[in-house]
Amino acid sequence: MEQIIFICTGNTCRSPMAEGLFRAHGGEEKTGLTAASAGLFTRDGTPASQYAVTAAGELGADIAAHRSRMLTAGMAEGARYLVCMTGAHYDRLCELFPQEQDKIFTLLPEDVDDPFGGDLAAYRRAADEIDKGVRDIIARLEA
Repeated sequence: MEQIIFICTGNTCRSPMAEGLFRAHGGEEKTGLTAASAGLFTRDGTPASQYAVTAAGELGADIAAHRSRMLTAGMAEGARYLVCMTGAHYDRLCELFPQEQDKIFTLLPEDVDDPFGGDLAAYRRAADEIDKGVRDIIARLEA
């Protein structure tokens, strides 16, 4: 099955929430795409931020078992879509993988601010924005 990979910086906050929300809203069944996530600047194996787990959970997504991973060239090449949280992530992906540019997108027209280091309210704001973007993606891909 083809993948949709959500991309952020550290793969402990925004992209795991997007991956979890895509699954929670039935995105895999509705689109035929397997959800995954990765970071541009991370190390493998870091758990999701506790506030990310809480904020995603409040919207129906369980990301407690998530562990971070670095985006690799193989992952980028194998994905159907690469969905970034910010314009800077988009630019970096296009720079790293110019041959994959036709499958790189941002989740929303505006950046999803990184809640890392913030309070639970910051994570809830990010989760709400991500939830909106994920729902829009699912609706577009199932149409």
